[in-house]
Amino acid sequence: MTSSSPETLPAIVDRMAQSDPDRVFVRTVGGDSATWRQLQSLMHTWAARFLALEVKPGDVVVTILDAGIDSLAVWLGLTGIGAIDAATNPEFRGRMLAYAINNCAPDLLVVAPHYVSVVETVADQLQTVKQVLVLDGDGYDAAAGSVLPGITRPGEVTTDVTAVRDHIRVPEFHDIACITYTSGTTGPSKAVKLPWGQLHSINTGTFPIEDLSPSDVFYCTTSHAHFGSKSIPYNAAMVGAEVVMRPRFALVSFWEDIVKFGVTTAMLVGSMADLLLRDPAGPPGPTSLKNMFMAPLGASYQQFSERFGVRICTAYNSTEGGVAIRSGWNPANSKTVGRLRDGYPGFEVRLVDANDYEVPDGTAGECIVRSSVPWVMNAGYLNNDEATAKAWRNGWFHTGDALVRTPEGDYIFVDRLKDAIRRRGENISSFEVEADVLRHPDIVECAAVAVPAETVEDEILLFAVRRHGSTISPQDLHEDLSSRMARFMVPRYIEFVDELPRTQATLRVIKAELRQRGIGPRTWDAKAATSGMPVAADASEQLIDGGARS
Repeated sequence: MTSSSPETLPAIVDRMAQSDPDRVFVRTVGGDSATWRQLQSLMHTWAARFLALEVKPGDVVVTILDAGIDSLAVWLGLTGIGAIDAATNPEFRGRMLAYAINNCAPDLLVVAPHYVSVVETVADQLQTVKQVLVLDGDGYDAAAGSVLPGITRPGEVTTDVTAVRDHIRVPEFHDIACITYTSGTTGPSKAVKLPWGQLHSINTGTFPIEDLSPSDVFYCTTSHAHFGSKSIPYNAAMVGAEVVMRPRFALVSFWEDIVKFGVTTAMLVGSMADLLLRDPAGPPGPTSLKNMFMAPLGASYQQFSERFGVRICTAYNSTEGGVAIRSGWNPANSKTVGRLRDGYPGFEVRLVDANDYEVPDGTAGECIVRSSVPWVMNAGYLNNDEATAKAWRNGWFHTGDALVRTPEGDYIFVDRLKDAIRRRGENISSFEVEADVLRHPDIVECAAVAVPAETVEDEILLFAVRRHGSTISPQDLHEDLSSRMARFMVPRYIEFVDELPRTQATLRVIKAELRQRGIGPRTWDAKAATSGMPVAADASEQLIDGGARS
């Protein structure tokens, strides 16, 4: 195998803790930092703590945390004993949160103190949880008690690293690095098993890694639940660089962080870049920023590159993939997601029809991928063999995305075959949105579709059929959904209809017809209702909390 650094992150931590122990590797925007030696110590302490809690190799531990030093140390501690971190989105609520936890069947949850109350709301639905380890910090009152089982604090757990050192190991590329949930495009979200080889493959394919150096400073703004909160620090470590972590993207803090921490290398989705371009203030002058990964590029990417003096690259990836398609710096075609990646790890890409026959250039087809190197793509879906077999049929991974290849070899993203919606940096399942809407007693049928936003991403348009005799208004429904759904999933647009269009044979909702219908005179707009402004007049709502495409 040829790569710039064929090591897992724990192996790099061990090596750097010996060769450059006092060099800072990770900082947070809140002011915390950890040197290589300190991170190694935290990694080993957490491994000992998990062993004391009787976590065994192969066990899945669900973590509900914010991205930062604690989440890195917890993750690396789990990998050190052969256990697996299943990071769960702290914005999940109710049914979605209970499903995400129960699907992993964990004995142990690790929860940030300010998320304990969120988990408590589904305590009676948790099927396997026996212990809940609550990290130190504000937000949890131990004296008040909890409905959760086996509440423990870190200080209450024995952490004799010396006694368990023989049980701590460095993971290899075939070991599962973590579990990350998909957007759930054809049903409930699926838990993807990501091997260390896949994270390594992603990192060698996202940026032209040969152009990065130990002097670089990476900027990580993805949530703990996004694999970027793991792959971006790993990417920085692979080149001996530093990483700065912010728990989620904040438009108003972007340039402040770049200047304060000397950031050179960052990732944005195209809509974030659009919002930064619209900001009349911008940075105070030239900055340290020079490398940008942007996906999708968006129509204004070249303007962003010229205005802020950065070089930009892009790629096509998903939670299950390993970056088989990528661009070089500043591609000429602003619609491209890149070209087939050469060399390691031996990716092949085909665009195919419904029967897996290849389509010609210029014709949209589903993107399917495979590699000649083991463990550089997903290892299937946890506790879902049927979905794994379906995705990997005929020996190729089926992405569910439609792409077009140009005669020049560029790949252009066309559409999502599985009805996912991309909003505020998050991939959203229409199935998940609809399932939550249908919990309202006045809604008997519904369908959620994507409609264009002011940026390159989507907004959610919900078509709903009310119970006969119901007088619920769109605003009433919106307020109810806002109280119990992740905010990035709450539909902006709502339209009540008498019935949904369906196919004659299978009676499935024809979402293509709904997307084509789009926003009409009967469509209620939450943004216009609250601001009294035209739809395109105000972009301040869109403070995106996500990261690069997942």
